[in-house]
Parts: sequence; structure tokens; C-alpha cells
Amino acid sequence: MRAYIGLVAAALLAAGCDLLSLKAENPNNVLEEDLSNPSAAGAIANGAEATVTRALGAILAPYSTASDELKWVGSRDSWRDLDWGKVDDIYNEFTDNAFTYVAEARWTADKAIERLEAFRSQGALRDPVALVRAYMYGAIIYTTIADMFDDFAFSDRTQPGPNIGRDRIPELYDKAIEYTTKGIQLAQAIGNTTWETRLLAMRARARYSKALRAKLRPNQVDTANPLVNDAGANADAQAALAKMGTADFVYRLETSSATPDLIVGDMSMALQVNFRLEMRIGDEYIVPTADDKKVASVKLRDPIDNRVDPKLEKEITEFTRAERYAPMTVVSRREMHLILAEAALARGDQTEFRNQINAIRAMDGLSPYTGQIPARDMLIHARRVNLFLQGRRLADHYRFAQYPKEWVSGYYKPGVFFPITISERRANPLVK
Repeated sequence: MRAYIGLVAAALLAAGCDLLSLKAENPNNVLEEDLSNPSAAGAIANGAEATVTRALGAILAPYSTASDELKWVGSRDSWRDLDWGKVDDIYNEFTDNAFTYVAEARWTADKAIERLEAFRSQGALRDPVALVRAYMYGAIIYTTIADMFDDFAFSDRTQPGPNIGRDRIPELYDKAIEYTTKGIQLAQAIGNTTWETRLLAMRARARYSKALRAKLRPNQVDTANPLVNDAGANADAQAALAKMGTADFVYRLETSSATPDLIVGDMSMALQVNFRLEMRIGDEYIVPTADDKKVASVKLRDPIDNRVDPKLEKEITEFTRAERYAPMTVVSRREMHLILAEAALARGDQTEFRNQINAIRAMDGLSPYTGQIPARDMLIHARRVNLFLQGRRLADHYRFAQYPKEWVSGYYKPGVFFPITISERRANPLVK
């Protein structure tokens, strides 16, 4: 519990909240009973945000290294194994380290929601936005686990919980959908359209991801029918787009030099790539510097205009310049268009597919797609550049059977994601 309390205290400081309301003589020592004070609502939500941000940065590092988005250029064998496509090793030290952060974030987010819901039921929640935010952080971590793991254990601090098994992974998407639905309803009730829009987009993502994950069973990937057309995801994407307007809407989790250890952590993808130089952006995307450690220039070209893709160039530039404090995109207007474009393609509606793809291309000043290349190739490219380093690429490698050139035969297994790693297995007697 001390880790959770420490995170809440640090989040309080980072957010500039009123510590006096907690009656804590030492602002770095907030006791658990203080978290039962409704005045701590904002701090509790901040703590959930902090742990989820750190966890996402941590798990994106091994996930992206296993894809073609990052390439191993350092000296650690565990990064090399991921680069070669070996994602199911329970002993991989970096996946193991990330698992700890993810488990902590899941527990913190659930507890934040539990506490804030209790305040609300008591009529004591003076800041309902804190609960709206907590629902979002819970949805993010549950969707991330379901996207990236084949199994998970839900322990309660030192109390072990059993693993759920591969077949119950879809239940985690259901939990994310439950949280986003509650958040949407509360945001609507208080008239907060900003958070309503974010949560609608997040629910679209969770519903889409659940339908996609159903196609990705280990060694049984449905490459014959890889496209997703989910009615719920489509409806949410359309609703979110209606509220986003014409702006290039994006919701991101930010990291900050003001709280580097709290938010970033030692497993941060940005830290590992830009600071430790364990990995760099992959060969399909960039020309490396002479020492093969950093980005000299972006090279992946738009298939229609035959120029460096402007969205990808912008993302890579921002990521590398931010060094260890790069923000992480959770949902965006672009992703909503991609969900709808894919659904249209699955239905054989080429006109609607072009409309959705061109809505994205127009944001970057690119020429309209009119059928110059096969529609599926256009979708794959659009997802590749508009969801770069967002934890979506490995699933696309599997379902489209387009594997990184670094993958080694015998190492990778199509449809396999991260396991429950060795630290949890050793500490948890209930994991089978």
C-alpha cells in the first residue's frame, strides 16, 4: 500500500492540490486513512493517472520492440529477444519489469474508482470530474492488458489472485467498456463534453480491440478475415467524431520533467530509446545516424504522393525531441476514422472507405485516395503511420501476416502476446 500512497502524495504535489485539506503535517507522508477523506478525490485520481501513465510507458517498450516500430541496437539480450519476435518468454527481464508496473496501475485504478464511487454514493464527491477521470484511467489499463497479454493475475497488494487464463481476456475489454460507459454517463450529467468525447473514443477503441483480439488466437490467427466491423465500435466512433469537430483531436497521457521518477519510471519507452539508446526507431521508418543509435531522417513514404509521410515525420520528431518525457497517445480523431474505414472495407463499401481515409489524409495535406493502390494496403499504411508507437502494431503484424524482417524463425509465434512473467509467478502461488 505504501507505493500507492506515495504515488498519490507525489501526484498531489505535481498537481498543486491543497494538502491542508488532508491535514497531513508532512506532505510526502499521506496515510491510508487520509484517502478516505472526500477532499482527497483529486489526489486519488491523480495517483491513478500517474501509475497508468508509468505503466503504459513501461509496457510500450517491449511491445514496440517486438514490432517493427523499434529496433534493438543496445547490448541487453532481453531486448534482442523481443526484437527477434520472442514475446512469450516468462523470464524476459524487461517484460517482467513492465508487468510489475502494469499490475500496480490496474490495482490503483480500480481502487481509485472504488473510493470515488463510494464518495459519490455518500453525496460527498464535490469534484465529479475526478471520478470521470478515474473511469478513463481504469479503461486505459484494462484495454492495454487485454491488447498486450495472454493472461493476467488480479492480486490485491500482497494477497495473491488467480490468473484468469487466455479465454477470459475478453472480459477485460468488457470491464473497460463498463468503466467508459459509467464515465460517459457521468460526464453527460455534469455537462463536461471534453471528457465525454474522450470516453466515447476510448469506448470505441475498447469495442474495436475486443473484436480484433477475437481474431488473434495463438497459431490460429484469422488471416483470411482480418478486418473488424463491430457495430458498437462504429457507433461510438461516429459519436466521438461528431463531438471532435474538424480539429486533429488527440487525447494523450503526458509525462513531465517536474516528476520524472513518478511518471516516467526506469522502463519508459522514451527513456530506453532516446536516453539509454537500447533501441531506436525501426529500419522501415527511418535512416539511422552513422553510429546506428538515433534518427538521421524519416524515410517511410506516403504511397500516393511519394513523399515522406508528414504524420509519421511529426510523430518521430516529437518523440525524439522529448527525450524521456514523450507523451503517449491514447485515442485520436484519426483512430476513429480508421475504425470506420476498416468497417467499411469489411462491408465492401469502397466509397465510405475512401471518405474515411481521405478525412485523415486531408489533415496532412495529402492527395485523396481514389484507388491508386489496393484498399487493404491503404488501410495498413494508414494504421501504421497514424497509430505509430501506440501499442497497435503487433496485432497488425499477426492478422495481416506481415512480419518484421528481424523476427527469427522459431522465436515468434503468430497470435502470441505477453505472459504472466516470472516475478508474479514466483510470488503468486495461485498462478497456474
